[in-house]
Amino acid sequence: MFEQLSADERLNAAVAIERVARTTPFYAERLKGHGEPSDESSWRALPVLTRQDLFDNTYPRSTAMLSRAVERMMVISTGGSTGVARYTVLTYDEFDRFSDVQAQALALLGVGPSDRVANLFIAGSLWPSFIGVHEAIRRVGAVHLPISGNIPVESILRFCREFDPTAMLSLPTAFVFLADLAMKENMTFPSLRLVGYGGEQMSSEAEAHVRRGLGPQDVAALGYSSGDAGLMGYQCRHCAPGVYHWPTGFQYLEIVDPLTGDACAPGTSGEIIVTNLARLSMPILRYRIGDVGTFLEGPCACGDRNPRFRLDGRAGEDFKIGGAFISMKVIDGCLARFAGRVSLNAMVELEDIGGQMVFRLKVEAADPDDAVAAAPALREALCEAIPELAVGQKLGFITAVDIIPVPLGSLPRNPITGKAKRLNDLRIRQEEPK
Repeated sequence: MFEQLSADERLNAAVAIERVARTTPFYAERLKGHGEPSDESSWRALPVLTRQDLFDNTYPRSTAMLSRAVERMMVISTGGSTGVARYTVLTYDEFDRFSDVQAQALALLGVGPSDRVANLFIAGSLWPSFIGVHEAIRRVGAVHLPISGNIPVESILRFCREFDPTAMLSLPTAFVFLADLAMKENMTFPSLRLVGYGGEQMSSEAEAHVRRGLGPQDVAALGYSSGDAGLMGYQCRHCAPGVYHWPTGFQYLEIVDPLTGDACAPGTSGEIIVTNLARLSMPILRYRIGDVGTFLEGPCACGDRNPRFRLDGRAGEDFKIGGAFISMKVIDGCLARFAGRVSLNAMVELEDIGGQMVFRLKVEAADPDDAVAAAPALREALCEAIPELAVGQKLGFITAVDIIPVPLGSLPRNPITGKAKRLNDLRIRQEEPK
């Protein structure tokens, strides 16, 4: 059972992190004029931390966010390959704490010493997922099959057929491709009880496809987490897809109105802000994670008193493909190469169709016919600037990259700011909790 803190205990733990943060050059400057918070209102008056802050102020670019020397630490990358990669450091003790809570989430899914677990996450490039999953598997005492997702998919399936795992852990996109090949080769996995996914949400269409192709008894999220902040949500067997318990002993989680910064009442959607309660070497204080969520009312049938919340979509101008963050700035850079033929007002739309992803870029244009003529070159520029698009098409888990010109002013606008909507992620599942 996860630690369960009261509201006062949660705030006190967060304020203790804020005290450490003030000892670093970055936060000392950032928090000037702000006294130590005494209640939730004064806590929410503190400035938020952004992805750009992390990109600009973290090791090796800077040590301004560090409270100690870079010793007895590990370095991880928490972004994609398209200009938004961020590096961050954790002490070994902090990484142990990150791994401990992930192991608790894995145990809640029923994984234990009797299991054989295929770790199919990507290793290398300083990414933490493969080694983090290794640590979680080790802590629950299961047999670890460290296969990785770096090798040819045919080899992955060969290892899985030989060792007959009871659980497979990886990204949703990887599972879709594995299911495709398993059906093509008429391959089955008699002992497979669990497909556990992380890094991004799995649509209901993708889940149905994975169930058909791999035949697991259960498909479940390993948790809601990030490399910067660690585990932010875990699921029990009563949680619907997209619904999580908040690990109050590890994370201080807020859901706030993005315009006013006020706390959102249960049932009201807002922006998720997190403060990790275990990171002292590089405090993560009021971090704008980039997602929208809603606290749910009432207790969970499992008896866990940690509050529940539902993920409702993205709040920021980046998105995930294959677990890698893609910045809308990359999209803007490609559009700028076609200035005069298309507008910079564009919306990325991501959708799962038949268990595979379609990427659409809807872009406004004064002359839609001329924009249609420019679409092939724009598509080529996007695939060059975003390697995940090209690789996804090559591997078969992205079936289309479509450029759709639309008349000027026709994209959805924010009724308050008038800005065009930049992202429409249709992969997010909207289901009521059980």
